[in-house]
Amino acid sequence: MLWPGHRYELMSGGSIYILNILIVLVIGIPVYVSEESKSELNSRISNQQFRVLQLEQQQTVFELELLRAKVNPHFLYNVHNTIAGLISKDPPKAEELVMLLSKFFRFTLNKGSVTFHTVQDELEVVETYLHMQHIRFEDRMKYIIDADSQTLNLNIPSFVLQPLVENAVKHGIETCTESGLIVVRVVLDGDKMVISIRDSGPSFSDKPSGGLGIQMVMNKLKLLYADGFKIEFHNNPEKYVCLTIPAGN
Repeated sequence: MLWPGHRYELMSGGSIYILNILIVLVIGIPVYVSEESKSELNSRISNQQFRVLQLEQQQTVFELELLRAKVNPHFLYNVHNTIAGLISKDPPKAEELVMLLSKFFRFTLNKGSVTFHTVQDELEVVETYLHMQHIRFEDRMKYIIDADSQTLNLNIPSFVLQPLVENAVKHGIETCTESGLIVVRVVLDGDKMVISIRDSGPSFSDKPSGGLGIQMVMNKLKLLYADGFKIEFHNNPEKYVCLTIPAGN
């Protein structure tokens, strides 16, 4: 058919070869174009999803920064009130509290990450806070901090323990005339980290609110873990709050 002087035979080898080429062209080009279109569409969707994820991550970081900006003044407000109350009554104790507050400042300013600290670093904040309160309450308050050694280098959301401990002091020590005890424990349970803060004060109400500090902790944990954490308030057999989070590296 294509060469002059050659007769076309319907089922000859050459005609079948040309027919196959035509079939491939007719079927293959649309399939190729379709696949290319799908690939381009999937690429655009993936890029859009990636940009949405970036925006969500940026929003999370921004909200965490806002929460941190709220936590620090909340903590400092209470400490300043304690110092102000001791200046006239016991200047040496007021001076010691100022030094402890300076230690807290050094800790927060020297840490690069605003989202996570190690358990050891977080407990240092808690110990500083409890030391301040021990100076304030003297024999009315004792405290114990106990953490499994394998938890000390694991990551934990920054500044989530101190508000919980502060709540225990507020409701377990301030409201009692007799001596009280605060116990902070951190243990591993499989792939979870379990943190308990026990105090010897009166029982939790049926729906404990915990005020601003607890609410900020809840907001931060929701941003970081969604539904992957648990916080419980117990009265029996003893009073304590229990926080369970993933055991990060």
